Amino acid sequence: MADAGIPAVDAAKRPAVSLRSQLLTRLLPPLLALFAVSGTLSYFGASHYADLVHDRWLVDSAEALAQRVTLSRGTPSLDLPEAARQILQWDTDDTTWYEVRGLRSGHIAGYPLVPAAPSTGVQRLRQASMYPGWISGARVRVASVPLQLDGFAEPIEVRVAETLRKRQSLAAELLLSVLLPQIALVVLAGGVIWYSLRRALSPIGQLAQALEAQTHHSLEPIDDGALPAEVAPLTQAMNDLLVRLRDALAAQRHFIADAAHQLRTPLTALKLHADEAARESDPQRLRPLVIEVQRAADRAVRLSSQLLTLARAEPSARVGEPVRFDLRATVFDAASRWVPQALAAGIDIGFLGGPQEGGAPIIISGDPDLFAEAIHNLLDNAIKYAGRGAGLTVSVAMSGPHTAQVRIDDNGPGIPRQDRRRVLERFNRGRATDDAADRSPGIGLGLAIVAEIVRAHEGSVSIVTGSSGKGVCVVIDLPLADLT
Repeated sequence: MADAGIPAVDAAKRPAVSLRSQLLTRLLPPLLALFAVSGTLSYFGASHYADLVHDRWLVDSAEALAQRVTLSRGTPSLDLPEAARQILQWDTDDTTWYEVRGLRSGHIAGYPLVPAAPSTGVQRLRQASMYPGWISGARVRVASVPLQLDGFAEPIEVRVAETLRKRQSLAAELLLSVLLPQIALVVLAGGVIWYSLRRALSPIGQLAQALEAQTHHSLEPIDDGALPAEVAPLTQAMNDLLVRLRDALAAQRHFIADAAHQLRTPLTALKLHADEAARESDPQRLRPLVIEVQRAADRAVRLSSQLLTLARAEPSARVGEPVRFDLRATVFDAASRWVPQALAAGIDIGFLGGPQEGGAPIIISGDPDLFAEAIHNLLDNAIKYAGRGAGLTVSVAMSGPHTAQVRIDDNGPGIPRQDRRRVLERFNRGRATDDAADRSPGIGLGLAIVAEIVRAHEGSVSIVTGSSGKGVCVVIDLPLADLT
């Protein structure tokens, strides 16, 4: 069962593709592309070397035939015994043709079907010219060797042509001998990648199990000693989150316990006075009981209101992005609402550095309504504890190139130095003076709320002696909003 307040993770919203699958889909395509490129290069390489081997055989055959050309009675002829002719044409896969031809006289010996060299696409191999051609509808490769006989002025050309079946078969064998090991290597590499990813990602599964084992009662940091260094930032962030969550839950439990304890007192008093008033029939004695019921109810309402404000100031309760607002306008707008209460309590309240004095806006980032609540609490405390005849000054000014300062300064009885830090904590009360307008005991949350709100705005709050040498001055330092 999911903890209250913690939404359950919808399984349908979980990633449909695992990290292992994503890595495989990113690693295997380049590997297959590399295999395709290698196969293409291997094909052209095999074709090249198969052509080269057979071209050399054609040139050797043409040169051997050229050595058999002699001059008999002034006429060139080919002295080729039948055994030599059979050796030349013994191949059962390819068909071989040869021709001896004079440059002007034309055909001398052999087969007149062997094509002449074209005007383009002729290659050189030793002294021979290599070029493609066609004989009886079959594609052939031709080697042509020039020959010059002593006593015969006409140049002679010896041509040998061969079909391409055997060289194509050799190219296929060479290609297959190269591709089979490559295919095996690709399969092996894929297996190694899959196994390596499985081993490398297994610590993430252990991390998930460790997180699933956590509960709100046991939020312990995760041991990341066995995890890869690349995962360390993630685990460190998770551990920081767990520590913050543990602290927040502890603070929440402490807050709930304190709130329950503090609410019990006014509610108990309210019930006792209400029970006593219910039993009382004398109107003269009933009135004081009703007044006590009213005071207890007021105290319970004030306490619940302060608890709600404190809950709003908690980091876990704040939602939305912070906004930029003018600190001067926010402070003096909130403080101006307390002028009637201050005058009724006999306190002289004044303002320094307000917008009406021509001060430039001081822009900070945060929640203006929440910060105004902090000013309300400070002025409530000051009016409550300063006493009749005291002076109270609210001021806002720049305290540095990147910081601003708010001061609530009074010349009342003050707070002992040893208590100044304690009163910023929750449920630590100050004591009202005898001539204070409100003699009811404090709740102990006003300054704690101020401290929490100031921390939420990345500032600091401190309590010092008033500028007159007595009383209290609450000093709030805040960073200015980033101009970017």
